[in-house]
Amino acid sequence: MRLLSATEFATRLATPYTDAALASSELLLNGEPSGVIVTGAVLEAAVEWHGCRIAFLTDDIPFEDMLRIYMFDANMTLMDAAVLGAMYSTGTFAELSPQPPNALTFRFFGGIVWRMKLLAEREFSLPLLSDPRGVSRKFKFFRHFRIEGKPQPESARRSSAQSKRSARAEVATPPSRRTTRKRAPKIV
Repeated sequence: MRLLSATEFATRLATPYTDAALASSELLLNGEPSGVIVTGAVLEAAVEWHGCRIAFLTDDIPFEDMLRIYMFDANMTLMDAAVLGAMYSTGTFAELSPQPPNALTFRFFGGIVWRMKLLAEREFSLPLLSDPRGVSRKFKFFRHFRIEGKPQPESARRSSAQSKRSARAEVATPPSRRTTRKRAPKIV
């Protein structure tokens, strides 16, 4: 498994984003057009694994960006695809890390690390039930990779961040010194 360089695998914008349609891009192999056009505007990363190419593209739409993952065989025939994201959710693709022999981890949305397990053989999957929340695919009964993750709602991420800040503030604040004072007798 290895990350592909921009000279080995790149994209060229085929049609820009409009109010009526998402942007699409043509895939370039070694600087040459492949004739394959996919939905997505920005190539975030590309990986080679057992002769297959996996491309990660985003739509480049602020406040509602989607991550599109495509898996192609050696002949650039689409084997599998998935989309990560949700309406009104902001995602930023980051921290792609190969996990040999057959997995990748990355961050996109949901406040978690997503895990992508690449499968040597296609496996049966139930449409609409086999993927975590925030992951969608075309209606098919087989897949060539699995996406694993449990995204947190925005409200949970906010309260979690606030409680972490509060805990850090408590640890950083020294305990107050207690002084003992003699109490004056109570007059009734």
